[in-house]
Amino acid sequence: MQLHSIFMGHIGRLRRLVVGMGISAEDGEDILQDVYIEAVKRPPNARNDHQMQQWLMRVTVNRCILEFRRRKRHHRAASKILEQWAELEPSSKRPDKQAIQTEEIEAMMQCLSEMNESIRLPLIMKYFCGLNSNEIGGILELEPGTVRKRLYNGRIVLAGTLLRKGIKR
Repeated sequence: MQLHSIFMGHIGRLRRLVVGMGISAEDGEDILQDVYIEAVKRPPNARNDHQMQQWLMRVTVNRCILEFRRRKRHHRAASKILEQWAELEPSSKRPDKQAIQTEEIEAMMQCLSEMNESIRLPLIMKYFCGLNSNEIGGILELEPGTVRKRLYNGRIVLAGTLLRKGIKR
């Protein structure tokens, strides 16, 4: 399979990953272009489509982290994650549901902004990109058990914060 077609086959998931990490759409397209150029310049030793997908996601994560460091946007990035996620999700037509949704999103943004990146990143990859712990572990170069532990810890932190803010689901 040709590199271009493999990349295009995974572009949707890569975009969700970039948005989930709090990168704006414009910056995200630049990052994905850099990832594509990286793949063309130094193709991975991937033997199959799954390995290629993992490599593309790892390069994308690394490019996003470099972008955060370059702009020193670590604190603002987490709040943008859910703002952009909320734009992707269809909002309710009822005003009371919209108010509840807005309150929940603000509370989750606050919580994510306070989380350590080692916990935040697996949560984003799981819930925004639909990856399982084996896939996340392959991308982040972690054991699946470590990923599951970080997901568990992240959910505990998120639940505790939401309960303190009076949000119960």
